[in-house]
Amino acid sequence: MRSLRTSVAAGVLVPLALLAAACGPNDDKSGGTTATTAATSASAASTTAATGTKAPTAAKALTQDQLVKSLLTTADLKADAQRSSLGPTRPDHRLTAGKPACQPLLDLVDNGSAATPAPSATGVYYGPNGREFTFVQLTQLGAGQAAKALTAADSAVAGCASFTATGAGGAPVKVTFAKATAPAVGEATLALNATFTADDCAKVLCEARGYVVTHTGDVLTLVSDSALADPGLPEQALVKKQLDKVQAAAK
Repeated sequence: MRSLRTSVAAGVLVPLALLAAACGPNDDKSGGTTATTAATSASAASTTAATGTKAPTAAKALTQDQLVKSLLTTADLKADAQRSSLGPTRPDHRLTAGKPACQPLLDLVDNGSAATPAPSATGVYYGPNGREFTFVQLTQLGAGQAAKALTAADSAVAGCASFTATGAGGAPVKVTFAKATAPAVGEATLALNATFTADDCAKVLCEARGYVVTHTGDVLTLVSDSALADPGLPEQALVKKQLDKVQAAAK
């Protein structure tokens, strides 16, 4: 697995829906991290989503504490423990799609955008320098809801190549989504490229994301790489390592 990249100038790029200061992530390492971001106009090449074919597995519902404990550690990613943050996802923000049909995509990639956020854990992993990061989110949904959430987002992509969303304080954010190709893991897999661009990127941080989202039972496992330009998709080994931790916790 590659270590976190540090090619961008030092500083902190706030993850999608993370209401933190630009000087660094939340200092409360036991607290949650979520994200509100604006993102770059980096291109998101449209490709196909991979879909898993494994039969559903019986799994117990995970508690909030179990979700947090199931997150990859900073050591797993060779991340800077002082700059990184792991904990419950904070439902104190929302990014609302101007097109209601596009909301399932925003809800999938950030549980904090959901009207009724489910129990969820978030990890934001920074290298020792730079503004790029890896974002992991684990969400425990009700019976059958993880598969529905993945299917709803997959179905929405075709009509949501570009749309406007409203962030905290009513600030508009231009959003793009496109399917990408990733190896199938879990019971189903959806890979996405996305950008989030504020009206004035000279003053507001902008971001591009590559996502791999999968589920096992009713836990959604999301792993994302973020950068000021196209970050590509997170490594398969990293996605599998996170999924394995979730599956082990759910036995």
